[in-house]
Amino acid sequence: MVKYKLLASTILAGSVALLSTSSVFASNLAKITASSVNLRSYNSTEARVVGTANTGDTVTILANAHNGWFKVKKNGVGESFVNAQFISIYQTDATCIEQNVNVRSAPSTSSSVIGVAKKGQVLVTTGKCGEWYQVKFNGATGYIYGDYMQGSLLTYLASVQPAAAKTPTPTPTAQVTSSTDNVYAVVEATSLNMRAEADANSTVLKALPDGYFLTVNGYKNGWIEVTDDSDTRGFVKAEYIAIKNGKKPSNASATAVITPIEYHNNGPVQAVDVIEYAKQFLGTPYVWGGTSLTAGVDCSGFVYSVYDNFGIKLNRTSRDMFTQGTPIEKENLAPADLIFFNSGGDSAISHVAMYIGDGKYIHSTNGSGNGVVISSIDDAYSVKTYVGARRILN
Repeated sequence: MVKYKLLASTILAGSVALLSTSSVFASNLAKITASSVNLRSYNSTEARVVGTANTGDTVTILANAHNGWFKVKKNGVGESFVNAQFISIYQTDATCIEQNVNVRSAPSTSSSVIGVAKKGQVLVTTGKCGEWYQVKFNGATGYIYGDYMQGSLLTYLASVQPAAAKTPTPTPTAQVTSSTDNVYAVVEATSLNMRAEADANSTVLKALPDGYFLTVNGYKNGWIEVTDDSDTRGFVKAEYIAIKNGKKPSNASATAVITPIEYHNNGPVQAVDVIEYAKQFLGTPYVWGGTSLTAGVDCSGFVYSVYDNFGIKLNRTSRDMFTQGTPIEKENLAPADLIFFNSGGDSAISHVAMYIGDGKYIHSTNGSGNGVVISSIDDAYSVKTYVGARRILN
C-alpha cells in the first residue's frame, strides 16, 4: 500500500542531547529549476494559478501535498502549490537517530572524524553523497551515514559533490545539554491519533488537533512517545509531527478540543483501519466522477474507493449509498459511518462523507476545501444540509 504523507520535518529518537551551535531549526528550502513555473491554489494542474516562479527562485517547502506536489511559500506570492518536477530541494532538517554517531570530513569511513552527533540532534542537511548525507555541523560541513538519519524530505535532497574539509570550531562542554526541554513536537495533521502503544492497531487515547504542542519523551520504530498538557502519555506517528528546538509553547490558544475516539464495530474490517487509510489521501484533488485516491476523486468516488480497499463494495453514487447499511441517529455516529447531505439540486442526497470521530468527517469537496479535507459536522453548512447516516461496519 502506498502511503502519502503530510510533511514532518524531523523524527526524534530516544534520549535527547543537543549542541547549542546546531540547534537552530532551519527552513526546508528548494530552488525553482525552470522558467515561468505556475504556482497554483491547490495540488492539481486544474487549480487556479496564483503566481509564477522562475529558474533560481527560492521557495520554502511547507508540506508534502501528495501526488508529486509540494505546498510552498514564495516571497510576493504567499502559500501555493508547485509540482515536484520543477524544484530541487537543497536544505532540510533531519534527526540523528543513534547515539554518538561520527560526523566525518568526507563521505567515507576512512575519512577523519570532525565530531560526534548525539541521538535526537537536529541537523541542517544540505545534500546527498551516495549513501551519505551532507550536514552543517559545528561551523563546518560534515557527512553522516544515511542509516543514522531520519527526515521526511531526505529522499528528495539533491545530490552534491563532497565539500572541501574544514576544521570545526571547538564547542565548549558547557554548551552540551541532554535536557528534553530543548525540543518539543508540533502536530502537523488536521486530527492526529495518540495511541497507547507504538502500533497502528493500538488503542486510540485521543485525537490531537493541528498545531498542538507536545512534550517529547522518546522515539520507537517510527513513532514518537509524547505527553500532552493533561499528562496523558502515548505515541504518535512521526511523519505527522514536526520536531522543534526550544521550550514548548503553551497550548492555551489551541482552538480544537482533544477528545477520546471510540471505534464501534465487531466485524472483520476495523473502523480504525478504514479511517487511517482514508486520512492518507488528504489533499487529493476533487475530480468529478473520479475514483483514483491519488489522481482525483469526487465525494462518492472517495468513499467508494476507500471501502473498496477493504473488499467492501458500495454503490457508486451518494444517492445509492444511502440505501445501504444500517440507519444511524446523528448522536450515535461512530468512526467509519457514512454521513449524507443535501447541498442542493434535484436529488434528496447530493453529498457523502465518512465520519472519523470527535465531531469531524473526511470527504472530497469541490468547495473551498478543494479536494479531500476534514470538516466539522457542527459547522453551519454541515448542520443545514445534513440528511442522515448509515453504518456499513456492523
